[in-house]
Amino acid sequence: MLSGINAATEKFLQDISRLQRRSEKAQQQLTSGLKVQSAADAPDDVSRLLGSRAALDMVEQVSINLGRVKTEVDTAEAAIGNAVSLLERARALGSQGASNTLGKSARTQLAGELEGVLERLVAVASTAVEGRYIFSGDNDQAAPYTVDLAVPKGVSTYQGSASTRRVADASGLEFSVAQTADEIFDSANDEQNIFLAVNGMRRALLAIDNPPDPPDPTIPTMEQALHNLGEAGVYLNTKLTTYGLQQNRVTESINAASKLQLSLKAQIANVEEADLAAAALELSQSRMHLEAAFTARAQNPRRSLFDYLG
Repeated sequence: MLSGINAATEKFLQDISRLQRRSEKAQQQLTSGLKVQSAADAPDDVSRLLGSRAALDMVEQVSINLGRVKTEVDTAEAAIGNAVSLLERARALGSQGASNTLGKSARTQLAGELEGVLERLVAVASTAVEGRYIFSGDNDQAAPYTVDLAVPKGVSTYQGSASTRRVADASGLEFSVAQTADEIFDSANDEQNIFLAVNGMRRALLAIDNPPDPPDPTIPTMEQALHNLGEAGVYLNTKLTTYGLQQNRVTESINAASKLQLSLKAQIANVEEADLAAAALELSQSRMHLEAAFTARAQNPRRSLFDYLG
């Protein structure tokens, strides 16, 4: 008890202080929209709040990463789809070239078109996203291939590397989303090698009218060249399917991350954000109680000992 203040007065002052604190707290919540602005506001919830915020930051970064990966995977899938169409064109050209009714100039023209197909396939293998060659593995600053018609495959050796990059989903599970150009276009199996099949048909057409002397065993017969283009087409379609599956995986991960973000934001809001209707009611009631308290206090009789002396 304060010296010189009686019990009733001290009780009055304590009640006034409590009502003022309630009023100030309600006013702060209405102004900021938050019920937790410091550890003192809700000490039991601070740890949970900090944990939820850290988890939200992590999930938001995962979502950004997955968004970039989605762009890459979508681009890769479209590029492989283009390569499938190019290989179908090569097969159609080869079928025309196999006709016995064609002359030398027609076969030479078809061989020239096949060279163009090969160049476009090399360009597809060099697809880039954000300054990175997406089919070059970890060595993504180097284009994977250049055209080199002096060799049976018609392209240089692979200039990229293996791909070790992995992406994590919101649960922390990592998965691979990239295939390399040598896996896609330059299979170790000659019958599935895209470059070898296209350039092999080009060389087979040219060899009909200009057979090499001595014979070159790396030049396929027309029958073998057509077979290789068919097998290469089947193989390339499996790579296209793989990218389709990777697209689904990335999309599912993005959706899961989005749902987790909403859940975490709701948890944070439940702890941190003020109930504005309740705060407004609290402010109104505390002010009303303050006014009533002061009014009642003012009406109390204030008589001294001298008022009772005759």
